[in-house]
Amino acid sequence: MGDAWFEKSFREDYLLVYQHRDEQSADKEIHNILEKLAVKRSGRVLDLCCGSGRHSRALARRGYEVVGVDLSPVLLEQAELNQEPLDVTYHQFDMREIPFDNEFDIVVNLFTSFGYFDKDEESAQVVTNMARALKAGGEVVIDYLNPSFVKEHLILHSEREMNGLLIEENRRIEDGFVKKDILIHDAERNQPRIYREQVRLFELDEMMKMLEEAGFKEIQIFGNYDFQPYDKMTSTRMIFFAQKG
Repeated sequence: MGDAWFEKSFREDYLLVYQHRDEQSADKEIHNILEKLAVKRSGRVLDLCCGSGRHSRALARRGYEVVGVDLSPVLLEQAELNQEPLDVTYHQFDMREIPFDNEFDIVVNLFTSFGYFDKDEESAQVVTNMARALKAGGEVVIDYLNPSFVKEHLILHSEREMNGLLIEENRRIEDGFVKKDILIHDAERNQPRIYREQVRLFELDEMMKMLEEAGFKEIQIFGNYDFQPYDKMTSTRMIFFAQKG
C-alpha cells in the first residue's frame, strides 16, 4: 500500500502538472452535467476523489450539500484553502474503504478518478461503495476515459514549460493499463522529480458489469461533456449515469 503510485503522485507537483484544469473548466463540466442529465436538483452529494475540490465547489455554488473525499492530504489541504462560504465538508479516505451507507442523493466521480488499482476486484469494490453510499433511487455519474480512443490517439511523448520548470510526459499502453511517467526538470536540482500514473483500460462491457453487479440500473453512457451518444471509436470519454435500484 505504501508504494502505491497514487499515494506519491497526488502531491504539490500534481497541482503544477494539472493547473490547466481550473475552476472555470470544472464549473462548465458541472453545468453541462446538470443541464444534460436528469440529475436531482437538490440534496446531498458525494464527490469521490474530489482532489482540490474544483467540482465540489461548483456543486455547492448550485445549492447542493457536498461532501468531498480524497486520499491526498496535499489536495485536501488545497481544497480547504480554497473554501468559499459554501456548504462543503472534506474527508480523507481511500475510495476502497469509504464509510458511507445510504446517505447521499448523488455520487460523482470525475476527471478519470477510477481504475487506479492493480486488481480489478478493487475497482469493482469502489463501484459497490458508490452504490452503498447512495440512498435508494440515488444517482451516480462516473466520468471515465474511452479505452479505444486512448489506444488510437495516445501521444507517446510531450514536453511543456510551466513556472520555469520543464515537464516531460511519456505514455504507453501496458498490461491493460495506460501508463504515464512524468518527469519534472528543475534547474536547481540535478535529478528530475519522477512520478508515475496508471489507469486501467476497462472496456464498456466491463464497466457495465461492475455497475450492474453493484445494483445500478437505467445505465446511460455518453461520449463527451456535451453528452452526445457514446461511440466506441470516436468518443473521447465514457460518462456513465445510473440509478441505484
